[in-house]
Amino acid sequence: MFTNQNTIREIMSCEGIKRSIGIFFPEITDRFVSEKYLDQPLVIVEKEVKMPWGAPFQAGDLIESANRISNMLQGTDDYEFVPLWCETFSGCYMPEAAKNNEETVCLMTTKANRGGKKPTVILCPGGGYEFVSMIHEGIRIAEYMEKAGYKAFILNYRVVPNRYPLPQTDLALAVKYVKVNAELYGADPDDVLLVGSSAGGHLCASAALYAEEIETALMGILEERYPKLAESYKGISVKPDKICLNYPVISFLEEDHEPSFQALTGGNETLRNKLSVEQHIDSTYPKTFVWACEDDALVPASNAKRMGEALKRAGVPCELNIYPAGGHGCGLGEETSAKGWADAMTAFMRK
Repeated sequence: MFTNQNTIREIMSCEGIKRSIGIFFPEITDRFVSEKYLDQPLVIVEKEVKMPWGAPFQAGDLIESANRISNMLQGTDDYEFVPLWCETFSGCYMPEAAKNNEETVCLMTTKANRGGKKPTVILCPGGGYEFVSMIHEGIRIAEYMEKAGYKAFILNYRVVPNRYPLPQTDLALAVKYVKVNAELYGADPDDVLLVGSSAGGHLCASAALYAEEIETALMGILEERYPKLAESYKGISVKPDKICLNYPVISFLEEDHEPSFQALTGGNETLRNKLSVEQHIDSTYPKTFVWACEDDALVPASNAKRMGEALKRAGVPCELNIYPAGGHGCGLGEETSAKGWADAMTAFMRK
């Protein structure tokens, strides 16, 4: 098992880990760490290297990612991956991170907690449509949701250079999958909650907004290339019942997160207004909980505020919480003023 005394080079020397670690912790050397730190113990890297949003290098997430992949390869991990763009699934699958195509689109879920008929949650971690933060905004929140009585799934969706609407199509396919296979997982197909963080919040918000349009596109692809899936998913709505948006990217018109727009659209200005979700909310939008931190220096809290205001104007059941401090990407908000948002959210969803 790897610890914070290991180096990045030692971890990446294991071929199986190198092949799949980008699903959990992307572009380690290119994005976050210079050459001089590759042979330093992770305990040193964590102290001296910052993530793009200002937080310390997430050495713990890297270590957990490496150990989890090692366990998965040995068949001993409590999570498994389920590929979505395929008609047959053997039950043993590890995505190859570098591909970033249909082959890597999958749901991650626990092998346990499959009895009964629990409310369903699909988690969409953030990453600016450039990567997917599977540990911090995926597994951590999934663990909370499972303890709260949900059956949780984490979506690994396509990111740059894949453009709109491909990530939204991946989420629509995930919704269909969990509804059709709800009995297998002990999930309720009629109580599906989407939880999205940062750009994952935009993914959830936009997929719900354009559910019918995205479903039409998805079914066209399935009918042409995956006829068995098309048949089994026919008539299954992709619109969620409820949504939770954590420090979300919402608008591309003002105080926006421009890198998310560029990654999602390639700079296609014809999509700027369409994908500014707050501009198009109506009374049919799902019940929504949205929150952010006032001191968020990456995605301004005004995104969450404008979403909350649009929902209230449209008469959509909603709750907006703006916490004083916690920055961006704080996940469950532990040790910040946002601690407790998940309790407030689950209570709101039960009303």
